[in-house]
Amino acid sequence: MGCTASTPAGTMTVQQPPPPPPPPPMQQAQPMQTGPAMMQPTASVGSGSAGSMVTQTWTATGYNVSDFVSNHMTLRARQFANGFIAVTDLVRGMLRHGERRTVVAAVVGGHCYRIIGVGGAGVQDLDLYLRDLTGNVIDQDRAPDNFPVIGLDRQLCLPAAMGNQSAQLEIRMARGEGEIGVQVFGSP
Repeated sequence: MGCTASTPAGTMTVQQPPPPPPPPPMQQAQPMQTGPAMMQPTASVGSGSAGSMVTQTWTATGYNVSDFVSNHMTLRARQFANGFIAVTDLVRGMLRHGERRTVVAAVVGGHCYRIIGVGGAGVQDLDLYLRDLTGNVIDQDRAPDNFPVIGLDRQLCLPAAMGNQSAQLEIRMARGEGEIGVQVFGSP
């Protein structure tokens, strides 16, 4: 792909553990839990779910125009991940001020990624941190808003030679509380 994921501290390097199986999608009423998620783009039929390509008619998993999180994930994905493939379903949960959740994810060399977060009513500042398994920050979005995006300002790509990698996505509620959603998208 010709691009690398780098930070001022350097390029992402992690060991190559075997990719874990994908977790079942989380339901709205359940708190977010740490768990592995496969992040290899593979196109399939069906809008919103893992494997679907984002187009101007794409909608997030469980889309409902009156549901703030699914509605805004749909809008953000169309804006920031058009032409990418959803590599996870919309992961939802509730967070309070100061709380954080971490999801361990397997990513695949040769693909670029975008990670989009959406904070619902009551969420004033939601932040995302992408780390390698040693804890080094690969990329982050700490802007004081409730719509963080990683991989937009700077391409987040893994060279094909890196193969399968693991990374940690930390979701942090910097200010406010409420429902949040996060979804990962990858280049085809």
